[in-house]
Amino acid sequence: MDSGPFLDVISTLLSYLDLKSLIRLAQTCCFWKDRIYNDLKLWPKVIELPFIGQMEDGFYGRYEPETVVKAKLWSMILPPNDPKALEKVLGKMASSNESVQRFLLVEKVLFKNFIHTDESLRLTALLFPSIQEISFEGDLFTVAGVEYIAASCRKLKHIEFYRCKTVNIASACRLFNTEDHKQNLERLFIYQCNSSMQLNHCSDNNDLPFMPLCQRCGLYFNELKNEDEMLCLYHPGTYDGYGHSCSSFSCCGSNTPNYQSTLGCQFTYHQKYDGSSSNRTLSRQLHSGHPEYMFQKYDIALFPLCFTERRQLHQCYKQWNNKQQQEENQ
Repeated sequence: MDSGPFLDVISTLLSYLDLKSLIRLAQTCCFWKDRIYNDLKLWPKVIELPFIGQMEDGFYGRYEPETVVKAKLWSMILPPNDPKALEKVLGKMASSNESVQRFLLVEKVLFKNFIHTDESLRLTALLFPSIQEISFEGDLFTVAGVEYIAASCRKLKHIEFYRCKTVNIASACRLFNTEDHKQNLERLFIYQCNSSMQLNHCSDNNDLPFMPLCQRCGLYFNELKNEDEMLCLYHPGTYDGYGHSCSSFSCCGSNTPNYQSTLGCQFTYHQKYDGSSSNRTLSRQLHSGHPEYMFQKYDIALFPLCFTERRQLHQCYKQWNNKQQQEENQ
């Protein structure tokens, strides 16, 4: 099999196999091992990490945890009991140079309900330098972890900072002020506060000068992109209601969720935030933002959960701290 016309059709034949079949075939002999592991185009562009469970006592509104997991709304699901669970999963994936090489072209990683640490971000940057989106959430990492991603993952299009109290957002944003990120970045979402009555204006023009804030949807957008790549997804109607679960937009009835740049029913262009009080948007009109829903047009058939609320991690920190103190006292 080392010569002849068979070599010309190997890539075509292997393209019909799924990931599990490729791995099994690579284990049969050195010929297939070399062909499969050296052809990065055979490996999937999307990697889905395993779901290993979640902490108990999570809040899922009117839904059972199994229902939320089935809907794959992972940002509602509390992380695993072990705060270093993601480190361990990625550590196994990076156990050899051969393993690292096979993920070089991966464009998207479904981290599910895992939460990042500095070490998991370092491993993410090592394993997946071609990913196009990343969500920084929680207090278990520092700006050092963000630096790993900014330096290695130069094809990022979407970035989210969600309630990252241990990170100076301005310093983190400056890490992405490079030529590569100028060419590729499209949207930046920052949510830091619980009770702010205005847009999450946590970064100024000096941090990322090519990413102004949109006063309509609250996203930072890349003004260097052409108009087709700068579309703002929003609701033109008014938001009304006396509670989260009883609220909706008059234009399409969407209340899932009510963050304006999520599940909007029309496209338009971004509007730069001018700092005037008349353009402030009440926080009740801004949703915490589900990464799974972000930037998708509203379609009730695609989003079966009517009322959703993103997970709150403060109870996780408390349990993790108590567990750590118990281990130290033993």
